[in-house]
Amino acid sequence: MNEPDKNRIDRYFNAASTEDETFVTDSFLNDVNDADLRKIAAGHWEKSSLKKVELQHILNQIHFFINTRSGNRLSAKTRSGLLFFYSRVAAVLFVPLLIAGAFLLSRTSGQERSYAEIQAAKGSRVQFTLPDGSKGYLNGGSALTYATDFTNERKVRLTGEGYFEVTKDNRHPFTVETEFADVIVLGTKFDVCAYRGDQEVVTTLEEGQIRVIDKKTNNSASLYPGEQSRINILTGEMLHHQVDTRLFTSWKEEMLRFDNAPFADVVKKMERWYGIRITLDKSLQYSDNYTLTIKTESLREMLQLLSLTTPMKYEIKEDKVFIYPFKTEKMTN
Repeated sequence: MNEPDKNRIDRYFNAASTEDETFVTDSFLNDVNDADLRKIAAGHWEKSSLKKVELQHILNQIHFFINTRSGNRLSAKTRSGLLFFYSRVAAVLFVPLLIAGAFLLSRTSGQERSYAEIQAAKGSRVQFTLPDGSKGYLNGGSALTYATDFTNERKVRLTGEGYFEVTKDNRHPFTVETEFADVIVLGTKFDVCAYRGDQEVVTTLEEGQIRVIDKKTNNSASLYPGEQSRINILTGEMLHHQVDTRLFTSWKEEMLRFDNAPFADVVKKMERWYGIRITLDKSLQYSDNYTLTIKTESLREMLQLLSLTTPMKYEIKEDKVFIYPFKTEKMTN
């Protein structure tokens, strides 16, 4: 590879111009084993650990190239190799709020359809952009999966909690699938909380209109701005009412808000916020409700704050916290 070509590839990784994008995709993406191409890509990957590198154009170009332009020119083996090689580079797209995240690509058995998965590790918040331009955030311990030919069928699979700002497309409704409920939209801003182990699927709408469908009963409800749907996954009961949406969506802005919230709810959200496990002594009495906001406070600071109003003591062991009554001996776990 000559020096001018190397310079154009380097500019491509820096999102310099669409001409460079066209040059690289037309000239080099057919050969995923090109040593110079790999070396330049690896250099940009390593550099991304030191600062934010915007590579959204690369992900969009790869999706476009593989799904619409490649046609018969790329074999299944080459497409698979290309996806594997660029999956590392594509992970940089989620650096903005990254504490830990991943972008993984795989193929379903016996099929050519490929899927991408975005993950947010416990205690992190991860920002993402989907191929159709829709944006959003994943809360700690969450995962989002979608097909790489996403614009043909706008469906995502969510485990955990995600906030979505959906690009409007009347011909292609946007669906968020969870284990127990689906949310169907055209273009809007909303939050879906569906962690494994929770007894409810909670959907909160900020803008637009959505329809929530309970998979168990097929019951559905339309939500309007400021409304929230709660589905009990055990009984199938669906309720919806007006709420202060900021209490349920502020996590994407690195802030947790509580307004007269029970102690158990505060503890559950703290576990996800800090990426820890909290064990409560069975004899602990906690009847107070809490109104507070968590921004930059450390775990220890928050526990000290709670201990001011709750007769409790705590002990931190690595990623575990034990809370026990103030007047008794601490737990021996």
